[in-house]
This record gives sequence, structure tokens and C-alpha cells, in this order.
Amino acid sequence: MNSVAVKECECECETATPSKTVALAIATVPMQPWEQPYDPKTALKHGTIFPSLDLPFYVTGGEQP
Repeated sequence: MNSVAVKECECECETATPSKTVALAIATVPMQPWEQPYDPKTALKHGTIFPSLDLPFYVTGGEQP
């Protein structure tokens, strides 16, 4: 089991300090195949140059197109 060293600061709250045994993050990045990118105007409108990354984002569950 990993442990975290805890120290107290001047504000009397507890803050965790990573030690050598604690993993801060593990990243998993899938391979992305090459595809024809959008033209610059379309890419700017969609926020990405790759069509496969053009995914809908709804902040409040708005209507889907």
C-alpha cells in the first residue's frame, strides 16, 4: 500500500506531500491512425483538425444536432 507523507502548514490544514512510493499519475494514450485533416476554416470551427476527434460536447445536456 502506498503512503503519503502528511505535514501541517501555518494555516493548520493538512497537505499531502508525494513520496518516492506514490504514483502521481498513469497516462494511457491510444494510438490514433492518420486521416485526412479538416481544412483550416473547418478545423477552426470544430476545434480540431482531425474528423475522428470531432466529438459533440454538451455542457448542460443540450439538444443534439
